[in-house]
This record gives sequence, C-alpha cells and structure tokens, in this order.
Amino acid sequence: MAKMRRTVFLFLFPVLLVVTPAAAHESSGVFFTRINGAAYGAWVWPHGTNMDQLNTGLFPKFHLSLSGTVDGAKPWHHAYNFPDMGITFMYADLGYPEMLGKAFGAFPHILLPLARKNKLSLNFHFGLGAAWLTNYYNEPDNEGNIAISKPLNILLNTSLEAAYAISDGFSLRAGFGLTHFSNGKTRTPNKGLNIPAFKFALARHMKPDPVLPERNFLRQTEAPWSLRVFGAGGYTRLYPPGGPAFAEFTLSTTLGRPISQKVLLGVGADVFWGYSDREVLRRLDREPASPAGLLKPGLHVSYEQLFGKTSFIIKQGIYLYAANNEDGKGYNRVGLRHQFSEKWLISLTLKSHLFQADYIEWGFGYRIF
Repeated sequence: MAKMRRTVFLFLFPVLLVVTPAAAHESSGVFFTRINGAAYGAWVWPHGTNMDQLNTGLFPKFHLSLSGTVDGAKPWHHAYNFPDMGITFMYADLGYPEMLGKAFGAFPHILLPLARKNKLSLNFHFGLGAAWLTNYYNEPDNEGNIAISKPLNILLNTSLEAAYAISDGFSLRAGFGLTHFSNGKTRTPNKGLNIPAFKFALARHMKPDPVLPERNFLRQTEAPWSLRVFGAGGYTRLYPPGGPAFAEFTLSTTLGRPISQKVLLGVGADVFWGYSDREVLRRLDREPASPAGLLKPGLHVSYEQLFGKTSFIIKQGIYLYAANNEDGKGYNRVGLRHQFSEKWLISLTLKSHLFQADYIEWGFGYRIF
C-alpha cells in the first residue's frame, strides 16, 4: 500500500504542480455553473503491432463534468473568446473484461469556443489528468495486454464538438473525441491505449451564464524574443518486462517569439544523457569508452499554445549524434509549462519517438530574457 501511495504521488504531483497554479492564478473567475453528462460509443485503436486482439468492437464510455466560464479578468480570456474550464470524471468499460478491464479517471479540462452563432457553437475540448485501469500486463495471467503495464496512468483527452442551446437551462452536444492512456514507459510493456469515440452529451445550466465583458483584443505592439533554459530528469525501462529503471537527464534551451497572444514559435537545442542507452549498447557489445559517449545532442522546433503564463507544448527534434540509434533520428515532446515567477518556470513533458514513449520529463527552467 505504501508503494502504491508513492506511485500515485509521483504521477499526480507534477500534474497538479503545473495545472493548479494555472487554475488558481490565471482563471480567478472560474466557477461551476454547468453540469454535463456525456455518453460515448468507443473502441480501441490498435495503433501498434500485435494490438489487433485488444479491439473487440464498440464499448460504452461516460463523462460527468462540472464547468464554468472565465470572467474576462485575464487578456487570454478575451483572446480565446471566454472559454469554459472545469473538471471531468470518466468511467469506461474497455470492451475486453478479461484483458483490459475498466478505466476510471479524472482530469481538469478547458473548452475553447472556435465559433459561435446564435444558439450554435463549435468547441475544442482538451484535458490532462490521471486514470486507474483495473487490468494490466502481468505474467502469466495477462500477458496479452501489451498496452498497459500498471494501474495508474496518464490520461489525455481531446474532442471536437458542436453544441446547441435547446433552452435557457439545457444544451445538446455531439462530436468526436480521442482518449489516450499511458504510463510514460515507467514500466514495460507500454504501447498505450488510444480510444477514439463518438460523443453525445446533455448539459444542464445550474445558474445563468455570467455577464461577460465586451471582448478586448489587446495586441502586442512588439513581439519580444525570449531565451529559456531547462533542466529535466526522469526514468525509463527497457524490454523485456520486469527489468530495472534507468535514470534519464535532459538539458534544453529554446529561443522563442510570440506571433500572437495565442501562439509562440521557437527553435532550440537539446542534450540528452541516459543510463538506458548504456544498457542498450552493452547488449549490442558497443558500450562507449567514456560517459561522454552517451551524450545525444539534438535540435528542435517548438510550438506553444499560450494561456497566459501556462502553455501547451509540442516539439519536434532530430538527433545530431546518438551512439544508440535504435530509436531513429527523430524525437518528440508534448506537455505543459507554467511560469510561476518573472524568471522561473516548471514543466511536465513526455518525450517519445513517434508513438513510442521514452520517458516523462519533470523539469525546471529559467528565462534569461
């Protein structure tokens, strides 16, 4: 039980560390005015080899959400046309009781209105949190579940939905979404589960919508450059399942420039160093002569979706050199970043190679200018 509590803490603490400051300081006007119930027709997308057996057809998935509209106190509220924010609880029967079992989750979410006209709206929904899956890989009872190898996982949820207000108190919503479960390769196997789904929802407005101010499109008169340096660490595991954990380290810098209140583009450089590379090379009888031989320098381009001091990050990089080139030339990052003071930042990102997770990076950063 103590080990379980430590695992839960290690997963949830970085998420809360990033999300809580954003909710507390950047969304002071959020209050719950709506309750939303959603039913999904979902299925497992077998995105990797030997995963076809996990798709047994449609299964039900349900969301219960509490949300409210931001009040316009921050400039980014206006830039995004006053989005909704809240928390969602999830339940899913994954369609394969013996192998996949059930999933329970919770995540803070943001709903961005892309277009509004009269009673109709088109919205993009995004959430990041944690999920508990009842069935996972173990030997010899459940060796076929190569997607999930531990009960606690990261949950990423996105959807595109259309909404129609049928009255002052109710609205109907329908759309298409995708949910992803992964443990970030903190244990193997970890193919992850991708769950596409069709969505139908009914929202009950518990209070009248707040009176919003007139949108104020504040434009930056100049787009200043920024230079940020990050240090991060994490751990990963190798195949076959059941092996030890290997520490991984990252040093990264990005030169960025905002092109609007919503988007910042950048270029940068990374240096990776990890004990897992040494183990892979040892298995191939190619162990480097010195620790410096494990350095993996790389270059990246980055895209940041800005929400005030919090941003959603996507990075695409290429290794300039890697003694262990088993993962190919390219690498990716996706995650969250929050600036909690004038100079200091925290980040939580998942480094991967295409659809294969490498490790979760917990990081601190410093803005030089």
